[in-house]
Amino acid sequence: MEININILDGAKLEAKVGPYVVTSDQAKEDGGQGTAPNPFEYFAASVGLCAAHYANEFCKQRNISTEGMKITEKISKNAEGKLVFTLELKLPSDFPKKYEDVIKVSIGNCAVKKAIVSQPVFELKMV
Repeated sequence: MEININILDGAKLEAKVGPYVVTSDQAKEDGGQGTAPNPFEYFAASVGLCAAHYANEFCKQRNISTEGMKITEKISKNAEGKLVFTLELKLPSDFPKKYEDVIKVSIGNCAVKKAIVSQPVFELKMV
């Protein structure tokens, strides 16, 4: 995978991901115009989006409605200063009880979470 990043006006950036363009900005108090999420907010959102994708796929495979399903993500720091991503899953009222533990396992297979947990290597090359 290759993602090309361009620096735009002010604090705006754009990432070209295949045929898609994602724009980021900084909040006004951080020198931006506040026109888009900042890079960390995109990163954080990807955790919740990935979890929701796995929940959606789980339900689709079992013909379970996702109407009323919601994931709320909260980010905090623990006593050691490490980030804690807490996902709160609200299941539909008619969600089968027998799948409650299983959907948690499915969401735990989220590719974004797995990438973070594996502690990827970051390299910077001057070209």
